[in-house]
Amino acid sequence: MMTRRQMQTLMTAFGLMAGTGALAADSPFYGRWTGVLEAGMVRLTLRLEIDAKGATLFSVDQGNARIPASSASIEDERIKLTFAAIKATFEGVLTDERHVDGTFTQGAPLPLRFTRGEVAEAAPEAVHPPLTRELLNDKRLAAYTPAMAAAWARGAQTEIFAAGARSSDDEIAVQMEDQWHWGSITKSMTATLCARLVDAGVLKWTTKVGDVLDENGRPVPTAYRDATLLHLLSHRAGLQPNLDGINTVFYSRDPLPDPRAERRKWALTALKQKPVGPVGAQNVYANNGYIIAGTLLEQLTGKSWETLIQAELFTPLGITSAGFGAPGRPGQVDQPLGHAVNGHTRKPLPVGPGRPTDNPVALGPAGRVHMSMSDMLTYLQAHRDRPVNLLKSESWDALHTPHFGDDYALGWVVRPDGTLWHNGSNTFWYAEVLVDTRSGSVAAACANDAASDTQVAVGQVLTSARQAAKASA
Repeated sequence: MMTRRQMQTLMTAFGLMAGTGALAADSPFYGRWTGVLEAGMVRLTLRLEIDAKGATLFSVDQGNARIPASSASIEDERIKLTFAAIKATFEGVLTDERHVDGTFTQGAPLPLRFTRGEVAEAAPEAVHPPLTRELLNDKRLAAYTPAMAAAWARGAQTEIFAAGARSSDDEIAVQMEDQWHWGSITKSMTATLCARLVDAGVLKWTTKVGDVLDENGRPVPTAYRDATLLHLLSHRAGLQPNLDGINTVFYSRDPLPDPRAERRKWALTALKQKPVGPVGAQNVYANNGYIIAGTLLEQLTGKSWETLIQAELFTPLGITSAGFGAPGRPGQVDQPLGHAVNGHTRKPLPVGPGRPTDNPVALGPAGRVHMSMSDMLTYLQAHRDRPVNLLKSESWDALHTPHFGDDYALGWVVRPDGTLWHNGSNTFWYAEVLVDTRSGSVAAACANDAASDTQVAVGQVLTSARQAAKASA
């Protein structure tokens, strides 16, 4: 499964051009086809036109940008198209006169069904067997990832599986109670913390950035002054996704006694960047929005986001393994290590001072939480069960509802079937979680590298975990 960043790269590349190869004089593939490419938070409508001169792909959602195939071959009922400009391929089979079912690959392979004409139809749902430890290990080995873990819960029933090694350099096996880095899944935790403080009257969903972060003689720039907490948590504040890379080198990646000053500096720097558009106008996935939201909480309470989330979320839920940054103690392999990727090779990244094993500390509210799989299930079950002793009913509703007409709620993607989903990665780890309130199940899956194949495997394992939960009824 592609991350949002990978999909944005794909969309940008759709403006590029390439040559195309001619096909045979006649073919059942000739004509216009439409499909929908789904990758986590992104749905991209594609149109494919094929004739004797070749094949051309159009991105309907991106101004009908066209990408002629650089090569195209048809053999009986099979077709293979290469799009060199975007480093992508499509391989499909004519399953009947109206459908071509196949795989679109650009880094990660994704299923894609093309339907003849202007209207796309969903591909048949892939069969995913229920999660077992053997299945988890098979997926891990196929993806070359050092370790994976997955779990599900439904009612009082819970299963947790782990397979592989904490580091590719040793044989220390991962344990079920080991801690994993959850990346941007932290965002829903920050949103939940905000809801706790909304309930406590510390701030409102309508609290404006300018009303909190103005300084004497240095007001928040006009473009962002009226952005509210709701805008920030919905990726609707008009912010750039991140700081320019050159700016991030000035922020500590090692733990800080008090991160508030660096986080505020980051927030104010983000607010000086050129907006991507007016407040509320479009969804632009932005770590900056969550960092600024954390800064608002710190300004209003006088406490760091780390202190607040421990006291207001983790402790009330009985979560004891949660921490920040890469898990583990310096110089030891007492927890899984994140891994850099080079082809099929995985290089472990030991934790310790001065080691770039995670994002800067200032980025905490957007993606630096680690915890055990068991504690992650506890957190997900809270969003499933919506306990009123943690949040008011209307606050749970606010967290789980998209507020601006898209599919993004507050730290959650709301899928067409009503489930809540999110993924997370700091480029050295990858994870996905799911909350299905209708069936009463939750699921999580993670790995200690973030290769494209690993992301696909984690997505498949998450679906199998959900299948296991359904089968437990």
